[in-house]
Amino acid sequence: MTRGEAKGSTSDGASGSPDRTASRPEEDVRSVLELLREARAREAGQVAFYRRLARAAGEAGRDREAARLRELRIDEERQLSALGSRLREFGSDPGELSIPDTPANLQGWEAEARAREAGEVAFYKAALAREMDERTRVVLQGILEVERSHRESVAAAWRST
Repeated sequence: MTRGEAKGSTSDGASGSPDRTASRPEEDVRSVLELLREARAREAGQVAFYRRLARAAGEAGRDREAARLRELRIDEERQLSALGSRLREFGSDPGELSIPDTPANLQGWEAEARAREAGEVAFYKAALAREMDERTRVVLQGILEVERSHRESVAAAWRST
């Protein structure tokens, strides 16, 4: 068994994926797929949140904030992509996500971002307490580390005004 493979999993050998399990009950695989879809929807919401804020900050001439918000959005997009890739490795179509484009409120956005990032950390910690294959665990652990970093960075003062 190589790193990234779950006990009893099958791999195509060349790419190290997918981690579809031959011996795991189908309900366990369904549970992991549901978790990945939920995580992906959450990440799409975060992408939209930071995209709206970055746009509003740029339009308000708050270039430093806009740049930092774009960095956060890019991190969230990477996570969204990783979750979609993991779903595809299971042979599941990630599907389209529909996230409403609501207006951004720059006043007090840091408090909302802190709360959202704390929610993301809690979600991924709870997710990692569940049974899953090792490859999915590695993906989620990586996302958790980024979310922890986001939680800390939004707690810092970014503006120099």
